[in-house]
Amino acid sequence: MNIEQVGPVGAVITGIDLKVSEEISINEIKEAFLKYSVLIFKNQKLDPADLRNVSLIWGEPLIHPVFKGIENYPEIIQIQNLGEKYHTNAHWHSDVTFEEEPPDATLLYSLEIPDEGGDTLFADQYLAYEELPEVLKEELKETVAIHSNLGVLMLAGGDINNLSEVEHPVFRNHPETRKKSLFVTEAFVKELKEADPKYSEETLSRLYKHSSKNDYVYRHKWTKGDLVVWDNRCVLHYAEHGYGNKKRTMHRITTSGSKPF
Repeated sequence: MNIEQVGPVGAVITGIDLKVSEEISINEIKEAFLKYSVLIFKNQKLDPADLRNVSLIWGEPLIHPVFKGIENYPEIIQIQNLGEKYHTNAHWHSDVTFEEEPPDATLLYSLEIPDEGGDTLFADQYLAYEELPEVLKEELKETVAIHSNLGVLMLAGGDINNLSEVEHPVFRNHPETRKKSLFVTEAFVKELKEADPKYSEETLSRLYKHSSKNDYVYRHKWTKGDLVVWDNRCVLHYAEHGYGNKKRTMHRITTSGSKPF
């Protein structure tokens, strides 16, 4: 197993077949995950059962609270190209932060890839926190953001009666590395709790812009058979389109999480 860092966040892992248990060093993979936050496993051939088994390295597979999984594997969501008009992930976010315990990890596996477009970008939120002005860190150190599932419900045509809101700190402590990261996402954050509306809007806008600076970002250009796994506790991601009506099919699974603190 060879590990090569690819940017401010992320490492490519080659020389391993995730279907062959004898080739998997779970401790080494977990150490790399905590060190690099995004792992790219090249040249994998994973059916849904394989993908589910691999996900157990990071925790118990989760069923998405809104989107339906594939047949026989409710934890796996199939993501297909429906055209740029219906592309919903072209924004920086961490997955499912509107839950009390957002998933720790997301696994995304490429089945069909267009010859151009469709990159996924990842932004290191450890760096985003570290490089915030100290005055702002002090100002927001006890601040809580309110996350809502309203946007996802509307997107999926879900029942608005299932609307829920949760509170998470703006700065999150990683339970394993003990490092702080910026933990706000434009997709799901409604407002800063008990803050003046104007202050909340302006501060969140400032944090969103800061969180995705180029210096924090790794751009992944997909090839068929890539499995990318990222740490939702300290990474934001952004899915570009730019491939028209060409086929692009992915399988996605998330794993059990923990309450941000």
